[in-house]
Amino acid sequence: MTANFAKMQTAFDHDQFQQAQALKNARLGLLLWRFANGMAFVFFVFANLLMRNVQPSWPPPGVERLEVTLPILITIVILLSGFTASRTLKAVRASQLSATLRFGLATLALGVVFFVGLLAASAQVPPSGAYSSIVLAMNTFHGLHVVVAALILGVVLLRVRRGHYSAEKHWGVEAAVVFWHFVDAMWLFFFAFIYVL
Repeated sequence: MTANFAKMQTAFDHDQFQQAQALKNARLGLLLWRFANGMAFVFFVFANLLMRNVQPSWPPPGVERLEVTLPILITIVILLSGFTASRTLKAVRASQLSATLRFGLATLALGVVFFVGLLAASAQVPPSGAYSSIVLAMNTFHGLHVVVAALILGVVLLRVRRGHYSAEKHWGVEAAVVFWHFVDAMWLFFFAFIYVL
């Protein structure tokens, strides 16, 4: 019985346990961060709804409804970037580092196109008090998140290029892709409240 206990003790790999626990903690931290940051996006949606409630109509009288062609196009772009981001994670999990870089760079390029389109869409918002204020605040808030997500993904891709990730160890890529999906999901809510409803 003592020999079996000794075998059990040597079979336990403390470093592997610590790494697994650190990964669980990192995933929990990212989940909590997404929830907290998601509440900031919810704040803007509620601010939008409150402003709508105090106006006789939305947009307010004398303000034309925003053109939706460009916002629809950039929504398609951000959804495509979500696809390429998913392919980035799938590729690193399969140890296909060249595909990881290719899909990651495609995601970055689509993110840049989205951001430029968002700037152009924001430039079309007529100055009109509460209406333009909430639209521009929501676009700016989302745009900042796109920039941060692109910076994070850019750093991760540099690390991919230097061989820092593998099928077994790819938390940085996973976190960047999860953040990217958070950003594209939040745009769908903002798009609905700014341009559709």
